[in-house]
Amino acid sequence: MARFFLEARMPRTFPHTLLSKATLIAMLTVGAVALPAVAVQAQPATTSPAGATASEPTLALSASASETVAQDTVTLTLNKEVRGDNQVELSRSVNEAMNKVRDKAKADKDLEVRTGSYQVWFERDNNRPVQPAAAGTRAANAAGDGKGEDAGGTWVARGELLITSKNMEKASQFAADVDEQMALDGIRFTLSREARETIEKRLLAATTKAFKTRAQEAVAALEFGGYRIKSLRLGDVGQPESYQPRMMAMSAAKAGPAIEAGKETVTLSMEGEIFLLPK
Repeated sequence: MARFFLEARMPRTFPHTLLSKATLIAMLTVGAVALPAVAVQAQPATTSPAGATASEPTLALSASASETVAQDTVTLTLNKEVRGDNQVELSRSVNEAMNKVRDKAKADKDLEVRTGSYQVWFERDNNRPVQPAAAGTRAANAAGDGKGEDAGGTWVARGELLITSKNMEKASQFAADVDEQMALDGIRFTLSREARETIEKRLLAATTKAFKTRAQEAVAALEFGGYRIKSLRLGDVGQPESYQPRMMAMSAAKAGPAIEAGKETVTLSMEGEIFLLPK
């Protein structure tokens, strides 16, 4: 009996490695076909830098906590300003006053002193009437050349010292004691670094709890199974309340001005992103 063999020959080149479903069915219907071996390699899922798969959506969240406290530090600005015709003498006068007050402040451990601004400048008086100079004089010749000074003016020398202390009563009294050398020119209240750090430690726990609560609420509202933190950022903001220092005139006994500190709101914020995990 004659035997017939049906052989399906595959083309030598394969423009496409994958065959369609219809082609496979047709080939298997005819007979057994020798298919070329095709290596199949599983491709890893694309992941983000944090290790989450691309299918996990992210959500940005923020939370904050704040506390309002009284400012505990005062900085007094003392200044010495003199006017005259001799620039050198004016500078010497300001320097002597500043050195005397600085030495007195350094002797008190509750006071911190540092130098503020220091300036010497010529203040022109353009409103002073010009007196005509006699013809042929040196002043007249300079005016005619356009090289003469303005109608007049004076030299001004000004120096500042900044006195900082947590003892506001002592700082106020110090300003009164040295008012003959340097005058009180300004008052500024702040929150000390130590106080701020203590407050921020308390706010850190509150801010973290608020962030977690917000994340859990978002997961529940969006019907996900959980979350994983992708990134976190901390920030702090100090917000001094608007306050004008209250000062009273010094008495004959040189009592310091009555001053009262304001309040400051310390806020610690937390911003970040979370991965939303499926149920």
